[in-house]
Amino acid sequence: MRNIILLLLFLSFQVKALDPFAVSDIRILGADRISHGTIFSYLPIERGDTVDAASIRSAIESVFSTGYFHDVKMLREGDVLIVQVDERPAIATIRIDGNKSIKTEELMQGLNSIGLSEGEVFDQLELERVKNELVNQFFSRGKYNVEIDTNVQELDRNRVLVNINIDEGKSAKIKHIKIVGNTVFTDEELIEAFESDTTNWLSWYSQDDQYSKEKLNGDLEKLKSYYMDRGYVNAEVESVQVTISNDKKDIYITANIQEGDQFKFGKQELTGNLIYDKSIMQQYLLTTEGQVFAQNYIEMTNNTLKAVLANRGYAFAEIQPVTQINEEEKTVDVTFFVLPGKKVYVRRINFIGNTKTKDEVLRREMRQFEGAWFSQALIDRSKLRLQQKPYFEEVEIETEQVPGTEDQIDVNVTVKERNSGQFTFGLGYSQLSGLNFSTSVSLQNLLGSGNTLSVAVNTSDFYKRLNLLYENPYFTDDGISLGYSMNFTNIDQGDANIAQYNSTNGALGVQASFPITEFDRIYTNFSYERISLRANEGFTADAIVDDLIALGGYAYSCQAIVRPEDDTTLPDLTGQCYPDGSIPPATGVEGELINIPFQYRRAFTLYKAEARWARDSRNRYFNPTRGAYHSIGFEASLPSSTAEFYKINLKENILFPLTDKLTLSLRGEIGYGDGYGDSSGLPFFENFFAGGVNSVRGYDDNTLGPKSLVGGVREEEIDFPTTSRSGDPIGGSLKVVGSAEVIFPTPFAKDSSNAARLAWFVDVGNVFDDIDSFEARELRMSTGFALKWQAPVGPIVISYALPFNNDRLDRTERLQFTFGNTF
Repeated sequence: MRNIILLLLFLSFQVKALDPFAVSDIRILGADRISHGTIFSYLPIERGDTVDAASIRSAIESVFSTGYFHDVKMLREGDVLIVQVDERPAIATIRIDGNKSIKTEELMQGLNSIGLSEGEVFDQLELERVKNELVNQFFSRGKYNVEIDTNVQELDRNRVLVNINIDEGKSAKIKHIKIVGNTVFTDEELIEAFESDTTNWLSWYSQDDQYSKEKLNGDLEKLKSYYMDRGYVNAEVESVQVTISNDKKDIYITANIQEGDQFKFGKQELTGNLIYDKSIMQQYLLTTEGQVFAQNYIEMTNNTLKAVLANRGYAFAEIQPVTQINEEEKTVDVTFFVLPGKKVYVRRINFIGNTKTKDEVLRREMRQFEGAWFSQALIDRSKLRLQQKPYFEEVEIETEQVPGTEDQIDVNVTVKERNSGQFTFGLGYSQLSGLNFSTSVSLQNLLGSGNTLSVAVNTSDFYKRLNLLYENPYFTDDGISLGYSMNFTNIDQGDANIAQYNSTNGALGVQASFPITEFDRIYTNFSYERISLRANEGFTADAIVDDLIALGGYAYSCQAIVRPEDDTTLPDLTGQCYPDGSIPPATGVEGELINIPFQYRRAFTLYKAEARWARDSRNRYFNPTRGAYHSIGFEASLPSSTAEFYKINLKENILFPLTDKLTLSLRGEIGYGDGYGDSSGLPFFENFFAGGVNSVRGYDDNTLGPKSLVGGVREEEIDFPTTSRSGDPIGGSLKVVGSAEVIFPTPFAKDSSNAARLAWFVDVGNVFDDIDSFEARELRMSTGFALKWQAPVGPIVISYALPFNNDRLDRTERLQFTFGNTF
């Protein structure tokens, strides 16, 4: 300001002796970046004007006040007025370094608000304002030790580079939060919903102990809402004191509140153009006369009434709740004014983001149609159906009014696609199967058609598997699906924690499903399966050997002479014991004649039929947070199969949102099987098993339930050591499994609710020989934590469980995990 006064005094002296004259022309000198037109717009003198010292002085002040120039001079050359200016430099770049807690974009917005931005004129005097603005932004985040240094670097063409270096220092921590004036609720009850908190064991992650002005303002609104939702309509936060310790490390917050009296709802009225009968609309009022007043009930009623009207086509309906407080009776009357607006219909449905998926694949999932009246319920259902597709990661649906109309809207469906086409060549690991190799081509959205094609080969320590699958989910326009499958599997069950025997399976199948309702579907499957089983006496459980014999299994045995193996001192066997030329491992003295125990074999031909009803209302494909899944299935081998049996399986999964971030998931499964016709029971190779990361966690995979005995041959009669153990699981015909999980946000993955989830669980379950052997006290239980993550490399499941009623013969395993692509 002092410099401006001196300049004006100098200008005043400069034009003091100027004689009046008529301006014939105006010439501008020194303007390079600022256009002449801009200068003329501020110059209060035009050609033909007569000017004197006073008008010249006023013109100089006007041009100088633009802030574009260091100096402004006006000279006379005959009758020509010369305006000579000295431009201020332009800001070429603003560089901010050292900021961590506040993004550069946010800091730039603050600088823009005081007129400092790239391309604008630079004023050295503004640097102090810049520092103050930045300091205020950091103070609002609890950074009271922040230090800011600025310097200006001159560039060519009258430009400058502004460098802003920031040292944030350590954040001040919230040491204490106190509510004053509360008599009805305790401090702990009121502060529980706050985003701000004092330092606790999770503050390193949540940073809730870091002070923020915006965060505190939000907490004060929550404080008032807490009272409003409990009837205290006159509650007010009278004042807030935020103090900081001398060392600027600790923050103390005190909020003073006036509670007032508790009110109840008085008369509840509906008025306006209700569209429906008044009696129908009143059913949606969540507020009741005599009930303790709650502001959130009014908001929920408002949203409910809007949704009811939106389902009838009134997309822009408004509900205006008007409250009238009766201080004497301590009641609040509420009148809901209904303004439905015009009924609208959908002009066009636009799909955005589907670069791979064809429009028709999305359109067939839409329940809202073009040309039909708008319905919010149909929009919501359409979104849910799209979210349940495995090839969409995110789905958003928005509506916009068609310009120039009052009764038309467009529906914009924006999707984020997953990598539905994938070629995998890699390794995985699980504690059950060990290291496994997999290579696969999986296309869940083949050529954008929504069809599925997958070819997968997997090998591990105990199995080899080949799977082929093709499925068209819309074989017909009304949603009937059709698919074909082929698989081959070779498994050494002993290495899978199951009593020892070998199985080789091959199967061909055709499956179809039929929609019953929006949520219900019938699945069917018909397959031909060929199974070859092999069991060894002394290795395999007696129950399995007996069952195999009962199913027509035939036996081989032989004698062999032990001889030294070439170039080693280890003994080996000569001769062929089994038709395929194989010889079981054995040891003995060289030249000794030893007996090889029986080997039992049986080949099965099965014709299977399966029917299953499922109802799925869960909100998305991966890691759902609300809805339910119900399924009941019946599977049977058809007459003329080698073994005749049936199996029934019931599955339930219900999810309840507890809060915005917490979900309760309840799961249950009951499976039962038995034989029919000439079969006396469920074949052992169709038994149910339980235990492991996908069942009752904390117990080894497949180890719960009935155990084996190996006693057909006494151990001293076997000429070589057996590798079987009594107590190996053999499964059963009845399976009962249940689980309760509380799902909560996953640390270090704030925005991945659809890809990862962390849960605390309680599992219960077991397998029994049959229904008669079921005993509730035999159900095994465990509790712990689990992480499920749909990672780029494939699904990762990790659980840590503590079994707490295990039997001494149970095999427990606290830490269990699996990762990698498996089929």
